[in-house]
Amino acid sequence: MVKTAVSAAIIIFCVFMLAWRAKMIGRGDFFENYFSVCETRSIKGMCAVFILLSHICTYLGDTFKSLYAFKYVGAIMVAGFFFVSGYGLQYGLMNKKDYLRGFFKKRMLSIAVPYYIINIFYIVTNHMDLRSILISLTGYNLWFVMAIAIFYIGFYICGKLFVQRRVPIAMTVFVLLYMVVMNRLGFGFWWYNSCLAFAAGIWVCHGMKAFTDFFQKRYFLKTPLLALVFALSYAYYCLHANDRTFILFAVSVVSTTTFPFLLAALSMKIQIANPILDFCGDLSLELYLTHALWISWLRMGFWYNVAPTLFDKDAFYFAAIIVGTVVMSVLVHKVSGSILKPITQKPNKSVEKSVNV
Repeated sequence: MVKTAVSAAIIIFCVFMLAWRAKMIGRGDFFENYFSVCETRSIKGMCAVFILLSHICTYLGDTFKSLYAFKYVGAIMVAGFFFVSGYGLQYGLMNKKDYLRGFFKKRMLSIAVPYYIINIFYIVTNHMDLRSILISLTGYNLWFVMAIAIFYIGFYICGKLFVQRRVPIAMTVFVLLYMVVMNRLGFGFWWYNSCLAFAAGIWVCHGMKAFTDFFQKRYFLKTPLLALVFALSYAYYCLHANDRTFILFAVSVVSTTTFPFLLAALSMKIQIANPILDFCGDLSLELYLTHALWISWLRMGFWYNVAPTLFDKDAFYFAAIIVGTVVMSVLVHKVSGSILKPITQKPNKSVEKSVNV
């Protein structure tokens, strides 16, 4: 009974999270500023929640069957993160004067500070040796951090070397080279099968008018076709996730690239912003970075050593993961903010509104 109730509650919460205060616009009309700060924040919040549920499924899917709905969403949700990040960087480059000045201080530190705070917990609780500690400083503990940092560096270099209209081409080449290198080095698919979405976000921002005009003309033909391509590629990926073949990799790249395009197209007609998604969007990086700690801590690590039987019940374990992740994310976010504010804040300068990265 408890298992069924929790399983149902997971689905009900996700539906409520997406539907609450959602706005739809009538046939023939479109939201003008459809990929706004508010909407991209909500997309990041959605991605963070679904990634969390995807990872929990590995441990509790057999207990709470509804978690299997999220088993394979990790790659496409990470693609959502990459897409919004690429979009945001290109938006800043196109709309902010001297955007690349102080780029590393503004952008890299916003990722590095929370990562290194959380990495301290990884180091201490996992009793890592010196070699592992040094490797963790590169972001290796959490591959997304290393990947996004590399893409930020690549964007900065491309922005410095090329005129603005050439940056999307240069970054696409950069991302493709990253994917080839990671493949040659023997890293798993998850290290690079969602990365092309970063370049896709740059392209959409660069050609926003063309993208908008293309989809708004015969919207109800093009968007369903895009949804069909995504659905077929994602279904194939789910059915063959353990194959590790080149075909699977190619199909997974199709699904992770079409998914954020689909999100952008759907945003023209549907707006999903609400307080829950805003909250999760503001904490998206921290939620992404901390949940793995709580998954392991409660049954294999720190808290297990303190109270080995306390989280044996799966419902209690699930609830503790959620609560621990949220509380720790809030604390890390606040500590990171207090560290970053005096470093990145410039006096006597108005704050411009732009897309969150």
